[in-house]
Amino acid sequence: MSGPVRTTAAFDAARHLDAMAPALGLTITPEQRPVVLQFLATAAAMAGIVTAAPVPADTLDLAPVFRPGRADG
Repeated sequence: MSGPVRTTAAFDAARHLDAMAPALGLTITPEQRPVVLQFLATAAAMAGIVTAAPVPADTLDLAPVFRPGRADG
């Protein structure tokens, strides 16, 4: 069985912002836009570091599923 298909397309912070802000109901002003784009580029770089770390599949321990509500119910 093969693994997931990965692409190497470069992250486009402006395109991502333009698509996601309306979907999330966010209004980004022209004054805010440069800083939001800077943050998105930084977040993408950080994600790249994390996803590049070699972690053997047989060593992953998934966290339990959080189910809100009472523990006895």
